Amino acid sequence: MRVAKLACSFAALIGLIFLLWQHRFETVSGTFTKNLSDLREGAPDVASGGVSWRGSADKPVLRMEVDATNRNLVHRIGIPACGVVKFLHLRLKFRGEALLPGKEIWEDGRLMIEWHRPGGEGLKIESIGSIRGDEMKEDDFVLAATKGGAVPVLRLEHLGRSGAFELQALKLRQVRETLWWRYGKWILAAGWLAWTCALVRSIQKISLLRALGAAAVFVIMGALAVVPGPWKIQRPFGDAFVIHELPQSANARVQPQVLTEGARQLDPSKPVAKPSAGQVLAGPEHALGKIPVQGGILLKAKLYLESLRPLLHALLIMMPTLAMAWLAGWHPALVLAVLLSIAIELGQIAFGYGFDRVDVADLLNDALGIAAAMLVVKVYVKWRAGHQAGRAMRPAAPSL
Repeated sequence: MRVAKLACSFAALIGLIFLLWQHRFETVSGTFTKNLSDLREGAPDVASGGVSWRGSADKPVLRMEVDATNRNLVHRIGIPACGVVKFLHLRLKFRGEALLPGKEIWEDGRLMIEWHRPGGEGLKIESIGSIRGDEMKEDDFVLAATKGGAVPVLRLEHLGRSGAFELQALKLRQVRETLWWRYGKWILAAGWLAWTCALVRSIQKISLLRALGAAAVFVIMGALAVVPGPWKIQRPFGDAFVIHELPQSANARVQPQVLTEGARQLDPSKPVAKPSAGQVLAGPEHALGKIPVQGGILLKAKLYLESLRPLLHALLIMMPTLAMAWLAGWHPALVLAVLLSIAIELGQIAFGYGFDRVDVADLLNDALGIAAAMLVVKVYVKWRAGHQAGRAMRPAAPSL
């Protein structure tokens, strides 16, 4: 009966994760929703320099093509009627056409979002997709701006040696987190804490306080490495988020924000009566080169210290395993560590990052980390038992 209760509650918690995550965002009423035709309408003609608009007015295509005279192409587009946003939902479709990449891994066709302060100062640049060869990609995700919000600008670069890069479809809209997610995530965390505590106490009879400590380590590691995880780009489970559309009667007041480019000032909150070259922040612009790693500290450590990846993965699972073993004993810690290791890889699959031989190696490194933690625990237990036995065998001091 206890196993059945744990299994049913586990399934319910997994279902709650899926439900809350898929319904994490809703539109901000009274703000912008733009597609590629809206961006094309406010953009000047760029039929030279390797960059051109093609297709019909309602289905335009932005094409970047490298040839002998046009290389390292860069094109930037401001978003009409867009002020400061905190979360930006993007749905896009792009493809390569015989796109031959350069020597560096980042020298291909790529899309980015530039984040600016309202006054025009650049804050950071985030990569949102890349393409090479004859690939075709479609994606759906949400970007989080810096704390307090920022103004987004779309940036495209073609750094390949030949071929073309096309942006065929794009939809952008401002979103925010739903009340379901903002409050539900804490209920979800409490549910996982209670479930893990019950699992620990079903394996080994220990105090509630120690079981809660081990459960807290498990839940914190789950939040850091599984859901939401270390990812900067927020991806759905499956094809797309369920974005709630708020009724227009609940209009939120949009504060006007000014974006400056050189000597020009743009007020994106003012309606655009006709296409204006000021909405496109393009011109003499150099390619950016390699984009810094984005995401949490775990992801940055793994990518910046690529040569130490096996050791980092082993330590990532070893340290919490030792903490859980100290709090709850080695048997519950072993079970929780194995669950955590599997959950990390399943989370990557659920977010669409796939599973390959690198992930197999990660699982093997996790197993080595768990084994190392168990070895440390056993050596410590043996040493402690011997130390206590030695103390018990010492003759008592003679009384005076």
